Amino acid sequence: MTTTPAIRHIGTPIENGIRPFDLARDLRPVADLISRAFAHELDNRGTAILREMRFMSYMAGIMRLFSGDNINYDDVFSGFVWVHEGKVIGNVTVQRGDGAGRRWQIANVAVASDFRGRGIAQGLLTQALEHIHFSNGDWAVLQVYENNHVARHLYEKVGFDNMGGSVELRLQKAPPITRPPIVPSFGTYKATHWRMLYQLAGSMPDAHAEWWRSLKRTDFQMTLEDQMAEWMWRLAGRTTVLRRCIRTTDRFEAALELTAQRWQGEHKLQLWVRPEHFGKYEEYFAHWVLSKLQDFPRFPISLTISTEHIAALDSFQRFGFQRRQALLTMRRKV
Repeated sequence: MTTTPAIRHIGTPIENGIRPFDLARDLRPVADLISRAFAHELDNRGTAILREMRFMSYMAGIMRLFSGDNINYDDVFSGFVWVHEGKVIGNVTVQRGDGAGRRWQIANVAVASDFRGRGIAQGLLTQALEHIHFSNGDWAVLQVYENNHVARHLYEKVGFDNMGGSVELRLQKAPPITRPPIVPSFGTYKATHWRMLYQLAGSMPDAHAEWWRSLKRTDFQMTLEDQMAEWMWRLAGRTTVLRRCIRTTDRFEAALELTAQRWQGEHKLQLWVRPEHFGKYEEYFAHWVLSKLQDFPRFPISLTISTEHIAALDSFQRFGFQRRQALLTMRRKV
């Protein structure tokens, strides 16, 4: 097994071993490495990020020149690369996960296919943990797909524990189905009700989500520009956003947001239910969504649900949704 080599400063030439990530030199080769290593896992968002990384690689020098000390690039692009004969063949990204610097995120643990099985990934991971320790971090957090058994074994080997995760469900097309009877307190809500939705989302026991990325008000508070864009797409007949909730006097007990497409793509669903109501509204919501989509093209339907929300997983699978993949969050005390 390969052992972790001594770290040298960025300015010191190094042909073999680990060195700190350098924005100007490493951004493009790391993007290429990630695109090859995670080719089967990248979604549209991941592909777009890689395009941006490649573009930024041409602008790195100019960005540093004109920004001076206004931007701390080490907070955004920090990490380590493993080089062999001067070529980047391994990478790990390490970033602060909160403002206090107590929780750190590890990502993009990637090794070129010809160099796997030599302990390079473990060496990079070990160096990342040492970096977090010397930066006074308390926790290291990472995410891994459930079916990536090799990576999960490595993370467990160095002491990471599974915190749970999120499951992507998908239905190829809505089956013929009638509209369910309206249940009490079921109705429409508007984007301006974002505070009640934010409170509802905050009540759900998504421990894994809080460790990876804390819930933010801005995730729910739409800007005026966002509201205008939503209205224009609806007017143009391309996209319709349907919002429904179970509401008491001063709060939401459950809610959904369905983004339905008319031109192309896939319908996307988001779902929130207070824990004390788990098992009460999920099946009704699944039934209502599928009946509503009878008025739209039969595009695929997707949603992501916490692994802790068993009632939702069971309800949607009873209506034909298939489990695609689960993204797990793991943590380790440093």
